[in-house]
Amino acid sequence: MFANPTTITGSIGVFGIKLDASKWAKDYGIRTDYYPHGSHAASLNPLVPLTPRTKGNITRLIAGHYDYFKNIVANGRSMSVDEVEQVAQGRVWTGEQAKEVGLVDRLGGLDRAVSYAKSTHTKSESVDVEYWPRKKGFWDFISGKESLAGIIKEAVALVKNSSDETDSIVHLFNEMSELKFAKRPHFMLTMDEKTALDLILGRD
Repeated sequence: MFANPTTITGSIGVFGIKLDASKWAKDYGIRTDYYPHGSHAASLNPLVPLTPRTKGNITRLIAGHYDYFKNIVANGRSMSVDEVEQVAQGRVWTGEQAKEVGLVDRLGGLDRAVSYAKSTHTKSESVDVEYWPRKKGFWDFISGKESLAGIIKEAVALVKNSSDETDSIVHLFNEMSELKFAKRPHFMLTMDEKTALDLILGRD
């Protein structure tokens, strides 16, 4: 396990939230009916008030998840549950501090981790490394599904497959609208024709 010295490491902890909107609902005349299968079935219903009994039940659920979390860490880090508890409790460590308390093995980033994996788990360090998710190249940006060309192709296909011409045109405009592009990464690039062709064709 590798971490940079300033990597935020943690936290090992669990918290839960119970929304109690029962008073608000009562003030506005809102009521609800339910048919629970047990005494705690409606514990997380926001219109059911937080009673001491319900609070105790939610606390037990959170504690159960926390114990499960600590056991996973204990098994993964070859530590006892008590040792994990000493570094857990929802606290956050830097990578350097995490190494001191046993949550990481070495300091370093991805390059050091890859180098370690090569030297430890291969007979020869001359191996190919695949990084996922793969980085997108320039051609992916201009021709992929998320590109302008991809959006146009998708919109036209929807128009062709629709039986209602009016709805199809409306859908086409929606696909091509500024709102559609607002959620996608975009950029403006200027270059001369030769440079552009060299880039697209992969020439140095």
